[in-house]
Amino acid sequence: MDTIDRNELVDKLTIEMLDLIEQQVKCKMNISNLIAQGQIQIAKTRYTQGTRTVSTSQLPTENSQEFKALRTVDRVNNDVGDVQLNLNVETVNKDDGYVDPIKWFGILVPQSLQLARDAFQKSIEYSCESANIQSSLWRTMSNILLLKKQISLD
Repeated sequence: MDTIDRNELVDKLTIEMLDLIEQQVKCKMNISNLIAQGQIQIAKTRYTQGTRTVSTSQLPTENSQEFKALRTVDRVNNDVGDVQLNLNVETVNKDDGYVDPIKWFGILVPQSLQLARDAFQKSIEYSCESANIQSSLWRTMSNILLLKKQISLD
């Protein structure tokens, strides 16, 4: 591979890096916005229902029955040696130990609390996507540095 080909490859990788940076910024902005929306919806619920109906006193304690998470993250090695994160979503099934956490706050929960849950769940999806973008960004940057070293040695 001659120097001109390497320089073109560095240029392409730099454009890819800038695209990944843009995607990363968008992901982080989405995460921030969704968390803020979720917090506002919780505050709205607390305002309409009272502070005692939506508080930490409804959360499980050490003496509570054990349950499994509805959302888990798995690490998967892909073809190029990168670690990708996959979000696994389970359905509510009390027999298997999967419980809907929103039920801790009552049977008929306000819509604002459901909207808060949805916003936080969506932010988890964006967090996985952001981590995968970051992994791709690191790989691209290391490839750029490797190519620049090769060019400087020629």
